[in-house]
Amino acid sequence: MPHSTGRRTVARLVAATATAALLAAGVTGAATAQSADAFGSHDASATRATKTHDNLTITHEIIGSNAGYLGDEVHYRTTVSATDGPARTITGIEEGISDLVGCSNSWTLAKSGTVTYTNTSGAQVSESMPKVLANVMTRKYEYPAVGSWTVDPAAGTTVVYDSVRVLRNARGGFSVGCDWEGNASPSNMNAYLTVRADGLALLDWRPTGVTASCALDCSLPRPTGSGGSAFGS
Repeated sequence: MPHSTGRRTVARLVAATATAALLAAGVTGAATAQSADAFGSHDASATRATKTHDNLTITHEIIGSNAGYLGDEVHYRTTVSATDGPARTITGIEEGISDLVGCSNSWTLAKSGTVTYTNTSGAQVSESMPKVLANVMTRKYEYPAVGSWTVDPAAGTTVVYDSVRVLRNARGGFSVGCDWEGNASPSNMNAYLTVRADGLALLDWRPTGVTASCALDCSLPRPTGSGGSAFGS
């Protein structure tokens, strides 16, 4: 047997043993110990980051927990506000998720995108973004924010982009440039963000430092008896 094949076989056996132990812990109700092992290097504090771009302040965060299981939803929020200076028109906000070896948008599927802003009458309005084919080869869709919304420091108005993504198992799919020899992992998936505003250069913020993790390598759903969804609404 070639050495590389042998190593892969041993790795699979180790992974299978670890998974069985985690499932057993979930069934017996040892939720605390299970969570610590299942989520690995998950950083529970990496749920919010802020960046300035000229007179704009951009906050990227996860609403609720940033750790879940296969099929759970994660809720990301981007808030754009203006301080001092002129009012700005936001024309685009786009988000992506990359794992530790740079595989982009592989471990999550976009479910929805919504923009909340203040209209010309001063009322708060929420607008659902349309589904867009982001990758023809993989048939993956996204819900980027594309439109025209004003943030005004004098009026205190903001633009808020909410996106919901579903954790999934990416292995077995088609992902260009991804390493599936044991290195790619949905642990501490990092977000990146682009924001377009009239009169300013493109803000390309990567990574934002906002991370999410999927337990059990995102290969199995939530163990029986381990509680409800890890993510808030």
